[in-house]
Amino acid sequence: MTIGEALKRERESLGLTQEEMTKNVIQKSHYSKIERNIEGISADSLFKILFAHHIDVDEFLESIKDTYTSKEDVTAGLLEKRMMNAFNTSNTEAVKKCLAEILELDENLIFKYRALIAVATFDGNLDQLSENTRKNIVKKFNDFNNWVENIDSLRLLANCMSVFTQAQLDNNIDYLLNYYRKKDDHPEIKIERVAIICNNYLYYCYYSDVNGDNIKKCLDYLKNLPKNIHFLFYHISCNFYTNLFNGNKKEAIDIKESLCKWGYENRVKSWKV
Repeated sequence: MTIGEALKRERESLGLTQEEMTKNVIQKSHYSKIERNIEGISADSLFKILFAHHIDVDEFLESIKDTYTSKEDVTAGLLEKRMMNAFNTSNTEAVKKCLAEILELDENLIFKYRALIAVATFDGNLDQLSENTRKNIVKKFNDFNNWVENIDSLRLLANCMSVFTQAQLDNNIDYLLNYYRKKDDHPEIKIERVAIICNNYLYYCYYSDVNGDNIKKCLDYLKNLPKNIHFLFYHISCNFYTNLFNGNKKEAIDIKESLCKWGYENRVKSWKV
């Protein structure tokens, strides 16, 4: 779907005329050509129109993403969804098929590394991962400038913790948490990325029987997340791991069962107690 098509869909769902939709941001004649894909629209004008009508920007961008994304990135996005579904249903054959297709992509190196680690973890074959692959992943991570702000480096850290030495991993987690504690004006999406890393670190430490230096710091980060519905899962996850690390397995089981009832089954299926 193009930007023009998406704007037309939003306008019609709101029951507005083209003139009402423009909100005096741009001329109606120009807007009409945008809807018909004859002319483009500046980012400034687009967001002014979206905000003026309280249109969900995330949903809008998601609806047009495939049109303005490279063919390979679209393929990678579909493969990631397929792989997640295969993991959640424990479909080993589908997981391996997805990995083979991912490795055939021309680009998306970060995605390939994440998939390799995920499948090795799924198969219980992390110890068979070549030393060269481990070194390449760590090198790629270290090549990022200001990695604490880069989505690719954060995804790499979140999904490839096992390739780092424990000292490297703890230094990275400590630096990340200190960076995000220095100020409290980070957007929610960045706060959640750090929450995912904390959650994965706790998972890694507990199920790998590792006494990581940042267990308490990660639990504190999750505990102190904003008290809103967006972060509800992470607050509950914090309680789950707090009970696990304190040896309260019955309480942890109760929390996992509750999460499954509330629709989080796919996210907690791998949580073994």
